[in-house]
Amino acid sequence: MKDGMKILIAYDGSINSKHALEEALILAKKFSASITLLHCYWEQSEQASTLLLRGDKKKIDESGVKFDLVSFNTRNPSAEILSMAEEKKYDMIFVGSRGMGGAQAWLLGSVSSKVAAEAHVPVVVVK
Repeated sequence: MKDGMKILIAYDGSINSKHALEEALILAKKFSASITLLHCYWEQSEQASTLLLRGDKKKIDESGVKFDLVSFNTRNPSAEILSMAEEKKYDMIFVGSRGMGGAQAWLLGSVSSKVAAEAHVPVVVVK
């Protein structure tokens, strides 16, 4: 691992994405990394991304890790995660093993496996 690395976190507010955030914060703090939380949505507004993060923002602020939040309106979150990771030269991706429940579970259930299979950087899948 290198100091100053960049970590991309697929974040949808699910319990597994919150666990991915927690694990990424530990690593980011240890290696002076910055993190980007990527929230992909299609039924909500961009403002929903900020509201979604509200519960975890205190935890991030207390960690001292530099972070930003990026939102995209897309029906293909895995493609957006992979594209952003490559274009912005992220060193690692964290993703929850399962996304949101209910109607979204069918569409999001394969995101972690697709990202892990196709990413050109290490992917940490967190339960």
